[in-house]
Amino acid sequence: MDANGFHWWGIELATSTEWSFNLGAMFYEHLLGAVYRWFGPSHLLGEQLSILIFAFSCIVFLKIIHQLGLVRYRASSLFIFGALPTMVFLGSVTLREPYQIFFFMLTVYFGVKMLIKSGINANLIALILFSLVLGIFHHGLLIYAAFLILVFFIWTLRPTTCFENVKKTRLITWLVIPLLLEVLIILSQMDIIGSAALNRIVNSGWLEAVAEFREGLIRVPGRTTYGNFFDISSPVMVAYSSLKLYVYYLFAPFPWQFQNMMDVYAGMESTLRLILIVFMVKQWRNTYGPQRRLFGLMVFLYFSMTFLWAMGTTNYGTALRHNMLSWWILAITGVPLAMVKLNRLMVLVIK
Repeated sequence: MDANGFHWWGIELATSTEWSFNLGAMFYEHLLGAVYRWFGPSHLLGEQLSILIFAFSCIVFLKIIHQLGLVRYRASSLFIFGALPTMVFLGSVTLREPYQIFFFMLTVYFGVKMLIKSGINANLIALILFSLVLGIFHHGLLIYAAFLILVFFIWTLRPTTCFENVKKTRLITWLVIPLLLEVLIILSQMDIIGSAALNRIVNSGWLEAVAEFREGLIRVPGRTTYGNFFDISSPVMVAYSSLKLYVYYLFAPFPWQFQNMMDVYAGMESTLRLILIVFMVKQWRNTYGPQRRLFGLMVFLYFSMTFLWAMGTTNYGTALRHNMLSWWILAITGVPLAMVKLNRLMVLVIK
């Protein structure tokens, strides 16, 4: 329904004489409208663009694998990344997810490149540029983009007390953080970008905004809704409800919730996700030196990105789509160790 909706809005905007800059879904609709205005309305063309962007993301995927030194199982990782049915079916239609995946990966690629070159350098410009493009496609990702820039600034610091790191810490504290907060506040006040959700978070407090948003979604009837209200009555309940909704986001539906074959598939994908999360963490613990630092970054990015989507997701149908954005991290960091264990198991079985 969403894919068709984006397509028909693109057709509508292709014939419109008015154009305005908006964030989120409306930006993608205007993007399709601009393409349709040039080449004519075509659902096939819109889908081909998604496939092209996904193909580009596969190239970046392989580059990140080389950065992390995991080239031995790159073919297996690429297969797990691209052959997941959710990626195949939802990555080849007129949805925003292929674009979000691509620009998230580009941001991480240039951020890791900045870390490998030991410090803040020219890659910072690309990091900021692609993170902002990532944010254009979704209001929540705009907030995450600012957070992502901050994370890479912090990750450039080394665990030493040299004067250079002291200067970087002061730069982050007194310049970068206030600048990012100021940009978010300014954007929240600009009606031309349609950032009502961002405005509510800045002015009303993010806890109240998230609680109200989740409650509104839960009230809408749906077969795959797992609910889980965000309880802000006390710090303990905030922590408890956050953990519960996060677990449901990652692993629902559970076997006792299966009603049809789609639920069975969703459960299988959740199980695979759990397995790769375990191997990702194990792989991180097995590394050392600079590679351990990079793996720690990838683990942190995975959990932070999934937690962001978990806060605004109330059913496992939508969760399948949102988990696409972080699936590539599991495919890169979790598959190599999983393949090692699988090969050993096969050897034992053969013997």
